[in-house]
Amino acid sequence: MRVQPRSVRLLLVAAVTAAGGLTAALSPATAAPAAPKPVQGGSVQAWQAIHYRPPKPVKIPSIQYYFTGGATDDAGRLSGTPTAGFGRTKPTAASDSSQTTSPAVVTGSQGDAQWTAPFTGKIQGRITVTWWWATLDAASGLGGANATLSVIADPGTKTEKVLGSNGVAISAFGNTPQQITSVVDVKGSAVKTLRVQLDPTYVDASEDLRVYYGSAAHPSGFTVPTVPAPPVKLPSTTPVRDTDPLVLAATYIGRKAAEPTIGITKEGNAFMVAADFDGLSPATPQTKIYATYDGDRSWKDMTPTVAGITFPPTTADPYLYVDPKTGRIFSDDLTAACSVLQWSDDQGKTWSRGNPFACEMPVDDHQTLVAGPPPPGITTSGYPNVLYYCVNKVGDSQCARSTDGGNTFTATGTPAFAGVQQAQDGSSSAAPGFCGGLHGHIVTDPAGRLYLPRGYCGKPWLAVSEDGGTTWTQTQVNRMGIAGNQASVASDTAGNIYYLWWSDDTDLPYLAVSRDHGKTFGPAMLVAPPGLRAVNLPSIDASTPGHIAISYPGTMDPDSSKASRPWNYYVAVSDDALADLPVFHSATANPLSDPVHRGVCLNRCAGMYDFLDVVIAPSGQTWATEVDTCTKACATAQGPKLGSGEGATDAQGVAIRQLAGPGLRRR
Repeated sequence: MRVQPRSVRLLLVAAVTAAGGLTAALSPATAAPAAPKPVQGGSVQAWQAIHYRPPKPVKIPSIQYYFTGGATDDAGRLSGTPTAGFGRTKPTAASDSSQTTSPAVVTGSQGDAQWTAPFTGKIQGRITVTWWWATLDAASGLGGANATLSVIADPGTKTEKVLGSNGVAISAFGNTPQQITSVVDVKGSAVKTLRVQLDPTYVDASEDLRVYYGSAAHPSGFTVPTVPAPPVKLPSTTPVRDTDPLVLAATYIGRKAAEPTIGITKEGNAFMVAADFDGLSPATPQTKIYATYDGDRSWKDMTPTVAGITFPPTTADPYLYVDPKTGRIFSDDLTAACSVLQWSDDQGKTWSRGNPFACEMPVDDHQTLVAGPPPPGITTSGYPNVLYYCVNKVGDSQCARSTDGGNTFTATGTPAFAGVQQAQDGSSSAAPGFCGGLHGHIVTDPAGRLYLPRGYCGKPWLAVSEDGGTTWTQTQVNRMGIAGNQASVASDTAGNIYYLWWSDDTDLPYLAVSRDHGKTFGPAMLVAPPGLRAVNLPSIDASTPGHIAISYPGTMDPDSSKASRPWNYYVAVSDDALADLPVFHSATANPLSDPVHRGVCLNRCAGMYDFLDVVIAPSGQTWATEVDTCTKACATAQGPKLGSGEGATDAQGVAIRQLAGPGLRRR
């Protein structure tokens, strides 16, 4: 079944009933399966990180066009006769024209914002679109919108052709228009007309977006290069001799798994959440908890049930975390205005339920959990660690803590991040504005400090608390821009902090290290295999000093406009990450002939959605999660176009396990 083109958020309000001692559904015993085999046909290599160097700006002659329209643009588009266009005259009108996108309209391009006008000639290079967006409902601040920007030659004719497309993240919070810049690389010719179109394919349910244009206040438009741009030369790491190759196994768990997170217990058992739209109705997502007790040979459904029905019966976001000290397995699911927390102390056989703070503060999204030792002044009862729960509240990034293992939660104090960033001093180039509350996943260090990462107003930031979340300080990790809101952070057993993000100028992953508990960071280092052209949603974990693991979907194909552009899933491990230029050992968790995605892969990347995960187990073995959106005909598509049934429309959950390589030999 195809994952529906919407987020796993705000889809249904669950009827949550009181339940304790929930029991997982056990499947009948079967013959012992064979051990997972190493991935064959993938890319295995070692490389050394390099320091970040800002790309040299290249001035390309271009022509500025402005969007034009009138009061009937929405009606014309919905009736199949679009009226909005573009021209070279800068608008001077006092009032706006506008179009409202709608994820509920799925027929053709009727739900898209679009502008069509006469245009003849060849285009090759990067089109930059500068437009003004706003949202129409309060819940829209839960993470902005994910959409696809396309430039189409001669739409509606036999020669119609998509000249280029790119994913777009529209963080347009609230109903006040905000300016957003988007880019798309194009190549081709138009005979008569050209269309600029924005398809809100992955917009949250009910989250309509409105674009404003045609006035002096909101002159939305785009630039077209007049000469071909020189080839973009992206930075690349240096290959080195691979003395300790990374060997991975990849196992399908047997279920679709949008937003999969994973945890490993001391016993070596792995637990992974898998969300799919197969709940009480075809549009209702539900989470199931899968576990392997035999080293990734087989996976079992260990989901708790009530009266034979999965509990909770629906989800808006799944999240799983294993406390490495106690082995307690936590599974948290969002509903429309609450959160359902469950945990198991017996390796997933039985489950208990608590009450996260989100139930006391409506509007929640993008939750994250972590447990750590009590900091000074905080005591626990019935459970040795403090459990922290952070969530996007739209207006800020709010956290809560539990000192009794998850039974009750209280607010921690001031938000980790405010939704509105004030003007910064000379140390920051980030512009003030409303950046919302979306963040990455929280971690603790051995002393119980808290670290919450996020892309904040376009820059990589880290919030740090030394008193259990009562107060926070914010550090800008680097002046480099960040793509999107999510970043990833990890602490090793000595308290060194590793911060991972991907840049907005190259879409490549960068790492910075702090040796003073997040107060300052060293230089940014490129951490991608040689020749990588783009990544999405990188994740990181750390173990002993210098031992880290990172993962992300990435592509070596330079053509971002190609519908068949292949994406692979990369895992890289280093055991000298504290070096000035560390060496990484990387491998793909899939054969290069069988990519995990094709086409545009920005932010949620079709059925992958937001959460991808990598964890270093207590044994030192790296585990990761992957979502394979490209199966069957998609896997063997030749491109550059995709035929019928060749699109990346699946979302199969895959568990990745390290079989050999760095980080294991010291244990």
